[in-house]
Amino acid sequence: MKEALFTPKRYLICIILLVGTGGVLYGFDVGVISGALLLMQKTIALSNVALEVIVGSVFGGSLVGTLIAGPLADKIGRRLVVTVAALTFIIGIFCVISAKAFLLLLIGRLLLGIGIGIVSVAVPLYALELAPTQHRGLCVSVFQLFLSSGIVLAFFIDMLLIKSGNWHAMFEVVLVPAVILLVGILFLPESPRWLLINSKKDEAIAVLSRLHSSAEVKIEVEQLERSLKSNEGTWRDLFSKRLMIPLIVSVTIAILQQLTGINVILQYAPVMLKSAGFSSNYISMLGSVGIGLMNLIFTIVGMFLIDKVGRRPLLLVGVAGIVVSEVLLGFFQFLPMPLQIKAVLSILGLLLFITSYAVGPGVAIWLVMSELFPTHVRGKGLALCLFFNSLASTVASSLFYTLTDAITLGGVFWLAAFFSLCYFLTVKFGFVETSARSLEEIQEGFTSQEKARREKLCNMNTMK
Repeated sequence: MKEALFTPKRYLICIILLVGTGGVLYGFDVGVISGALLLMQKTIALSNVALEVIVGSVFGGSLVGTLIAGPLADKIGRRLVVTVAALTFIIGIFCVISAKAFLLLLIGRLLLGIGIGIVSVAVPLYALELAPTQHRGLCVSVFQLFLSSGIVLAFFIDMLLIKSGNWHAMFEVVLVPAVILLVGILFLPESPRWLLINSKKDEAIAVLSRLHSSAEVKIEVEQLERSLKSNEGTWRDLFSKRLMIPLIVSVTIAILQQLTGINVILQYAPVMLKSAGFSSNYISMLGSVGIGLMNLIFTIVGMFLIDKVGRRPLLLVGVAGIVVSEVLLGFFQFLPMPLQIKAVLSILGLLLFITSYAVGPGVAIWLVMSELFPTHVRGKGLALCLFFNSLASTVASSLFYTLTDAITLGGVFWLAAFFSLCYFLTVKFGFVETSARSLEEIQEGFTSQEKARREKLCNMNTMK
């Protein structure tokens, strides 16, 4: 009777929901600071530089989280690492809500960042390694869907509490998904790929049997065993010639993802909207809620397109839209016009930005960075990519006020447009489609591609 309750479909739903909880934690911690920024200086003495440090510190902490998450995920398992992330979130939240001065607030934000870093590696990795090939895009992109939901939730909570001035309470809501993640992971299995790597074949087969037919289980196990025999799983393997192309593409995309300005816009949206002409904190937060809702809606659209249309087309269309929106947003800041018109145009430009991001890079980034690495070094590869992703986000978030003072808000938008154009060109000329292919086939494709390139060069040299 107990086994009948846990059919493959129901088991998959449970996994997706828990993965989503990790996404909510990530999204809420990214979005909640936007409303708190409008209130913090009223209770704690903070300069603009200090505010930049508080905003950027969550991504500074995520640098540490992404560095330790991959090796830990490979050593102790994906499931236990998710548990560590949940506990880190809970401790960080208590530090923030108890803060009456800069130092404890900074410590809390750093801990939340470490939790974000671990979650951003371990949760997509966990989903990627449990999901059937035909549903892999959907399962992993659920993380982005719930991440977007977490951002909307944060903006909505901020809007409700903005008039009260109680920014500490804005962070208390994070305790709910953190506890759900901590308790829920106790009832789910370990990644079958990790079990096979650690010579626990019987346990791996038992887990796979809950999600696949017996024929599919046999194929999965055979593919994984072939993959594991050809990889040592060391850092040297990650930086080998065979993986150099996917490594360079993944790291470049990870950096440019943040240099589009996505987290700057999400975290500073109310500040931008106030400077654009919105009259009050409440109206600015209301505009931010609208941005968050559009992000959520188009994330859902992207989720249903990602396995049908493919990763590459979505990335190209999405990043192209980002470039256009940022160029327009820059122009809006310089053109002489009434504040009311400037405010409306700014919110429309931000909506174009967020919809383009959500349907393209937002929904595809986690999946793309995960799919380009073979099983045995995937934890390390994903951790390295997300380290650079967090580094770029830390720099961008920590320099917003400084750059705005130096080159104006319009200049900041145009600088982001330049990096977004570089992102587009990287995808156009460096990224190979990965949808409808097993994780092992993707690696074989890169190997064949590199071999063909070398043969072509050899033939050209011979002709000379």
